[in-house]
Amino acid sequence: MKKQIIISSIVLSVGLGACSSQKNPEVTSVAQDITFAEDIESDKQEETEEQTKDDLPEYAKVGQIVSGDKWSIALLYAKEYDSFDSSFYSETPTEGNKFLALFFDIKNISSKNDFFNSLYFEGYCDDYSVSSSTTINNPDGFRSIGGDVDSGKMAKGVIVYEVPENWNMFEISYKDGIWTTHREATFIISKNELSPIDYTYSDSVYEKYVFDENKKTESGSEIESENWNIKLLDVKRIDETGGTLSQKAEDGNEFVIFFMEAKNVSDEDDYFNTLYFRSYVNGYLTNPSTLLSDIDGEKPIGGDVAKGKITKGYLAIKVQKGWESIELIYDDGVLSENRVAEFAIINE
Repeated sequence: MKKQIIISSIVLSVGLGACSSQKNPEVTSVAQDITFAEDIESDKQEETEEQTKDDLPEYAKVGQIVSGDKWSIALLYAKEYDSFDSSFYSETPTEGNKFLALFFDIKNISSKNDFFNSLYFEGYCDDYSVSSSTTINNPDGFRSIGGDVDSGKMAKGVIVYEVPENWNMFEISYKDGIWTTHREATFIISKNELSPIDYTYSDSVYEKYVFDENKKTESGSEIESENWNIKLLDVKRIDETGGTLSQKAEDGNEFVIFFMEAKNVSDEDDYFNTLYFRSYVNGYLTNPSTLLSDIDGEKPIGGDVAKGKITKGYLAIKVQKGWESIELIYDDGVLSENRVAEFAIINE
């Protein structure tokens, strides 16, 4: 039977302040345990409790969810690595150190789009401030946590630190800005809480995402805006791209190809930027895939477009087979949201 991931409203009642001297009096978040069950009725999947500030925990730990004003943040597990290896590149920490990878599942619980910024994490190893590490490889298949996340949507990811081999306690906080002292969540990880195994966490720790079927887009639909008119021409699923630079999706995965065209209807030349797309698979932020081949004779969409002219091409997203919904948003806002077009499909 497929596992369902259930959230129980068990609030931390034991203070963990003795674990670290870094105090956090401004946390106003509710912590919950992540628990697993084989089969629980949907109306019992989540119970909520109103909490006063005096009842709220100062710290949470591995396997718990913290819900604040903007974000719900779950620390799924933590692991130690001697290196990150792939067929292309191997990364090792400084001699005498190890990589500590912290795996998160997050949800935007505010009423508007927001950016979850990995730079807002603050780490302390045995009370000493440490900076996160930039890595090329993806431990356990997780990319770096962060990105532009719409209201009600989710994201998974990892943040990595270098720590001494003999470290004892690690504290990590997520703040809602660089210059603020307000912390959305704080977690404490001890060395004996590290996971000895790999996880995939293909399911969500949050309640099942419900796709609004009113957003479903038919091929041929065109969305008009002040600067761009974007038309969804077709959607296709493939396991392999073919051609000289053929790419094949891993077992259990496939590429979903969105064929589109975009007309520049503004008064000046403009650039249609694929980096302005964000996509969600079953409600989770998922980066578009870079494919090296033409698909059905089309190249990836994007580039400089003169006023009144059109660019045509495709955008690819790699997904696990059995996906339920994909939502694709084009947002050409730089410092603020400016949603131009939204397309959505379901797996039928």
